[in-house]
Amino acid sequence: MKLAIDIGNTSTSIGLFDDYDIIKKNHFHTIDDFILFLNDIKKYHIECAIISSVVPHLTIAYKKILIKDYHFSVFIIDYKSSGLTLKVREPETVGPDRLCNIFAVIKDYDIPAIIVDFGTATTYDVINKNSEFIGGAIATGIETSAQYLIDKAALLSKTDLMFPDTIIGIDTTSNIQSGVMFGALDQVEGMIQRIQKETNIDYSIFLTGGFSHLIASKLSINHTIDTNLTLKGIVYIHDYNNQ
Repeated sequence: MKLAIDIGNTSTSIGLFDDYDIIKKNHFHTIDDFILFLNDIKKYHIECAIISSVVPHLTIAYKKILIKDYHFSVFIIDYKSSGLTLKVREPETVGPDRLCNIFAVIKDYDIPAIIVDFGTATTYDVINKNSEFIGGAIATGIETSAQYLIDKAALLSKTDLMFPDTIIGIDTTSNIQSGVMFGALDQVEGMIQRIQKETNIDYSIFLTGGFSHLIASKLSINHTIDTNLTLKGIVYIHDYNNQ
């Protein structure tokens, strides 16, 4: 079995894989919760832990725990180990989570493709018909955007992020929900349409990340949701390097 760990700016996702099947999965914000998860899976024979991380200091901390306290071998994903053709100016700056998404889509689905990942940032990754990553875009994440708005406006308070019944809000909560959620939806549809127009290509569309199901409920463009895309890509890249 393998342990796939996706360390993000806001939280960490972890999946225990038996071959390519997820046996256990969790999502947490603290190292203490990470340790609780590791203790919970002690009964399984785990051959290695694989890390995709966009937070260097957490990479070091998690790696130390995995090696010192649990005696796992650890594999760290970067652009060199991904095996991908990255047709961008600075391939070393492409986030490991994006690399894992790209690898998983190429392995499991039809290309060309656009991947939209809803995390701390909302990222758009474009894969051409030759399985090459040709670039993309990074926008402020839905929750990040909403929190920044609330933090900066004294009269606004935190609200649940969901689609309201009407575009025109009738109170502060529905005003925020409308602006944030319908704004995010229009951003996604607009960005996909712009990418298609710029390249004159019809792409398969894939959604992943925390808000993917919520956005998908209103998205008018044909799409596929795969919330395990990053975790699967982590395992795929490891296996690619150990064939």
